[in-house]
Amino acid sequence: MEIKNIETLHEDHLGWMEDITAWRNELAYYSRVVIKLVEGIKLGPDTAKMEEFQSRFDNMQDQFKDMAKNISAHDKAIAHENAAERMEEHKKMGDEVKAFKTKFNDLKEEFFKFEEKFIYE
Repeated sequence: MEIKNIETLHEDHLGWMEDITAWRNELAYYSRVVIKLVEGIKLGPDTAKMEEFQSRFDNMQDQFKDMAKNISAHDKAIAHENAAERMEEHKKMGDEVKAFKTKFNDLKEEFFKFEEKFIYE
């Protein structure tokens, strides 16, 4: 396994935190879109689907907070410990961020397809 220096690990953390911040902001926007859509439709199956999206967005926001907290704790830990001992943990975090990005993009795509029918009505 490649051994990175502390500066490189820190740069990874900063990049992940920037991604998480952007994703959180994007989700906040989608949550506002759901609220606007709910205001404009009658109760029915679309309302339930919108509530489902809102719940999934809220769940993902919580996951963002947890990821950010874990990354910050890891960043502080490597500054005070042997970074080589933390490499496996660092790699796992990077893999989690990548997997989460895929999950986030899948949710966005699903939401866009759902939302599209209201835009073009």
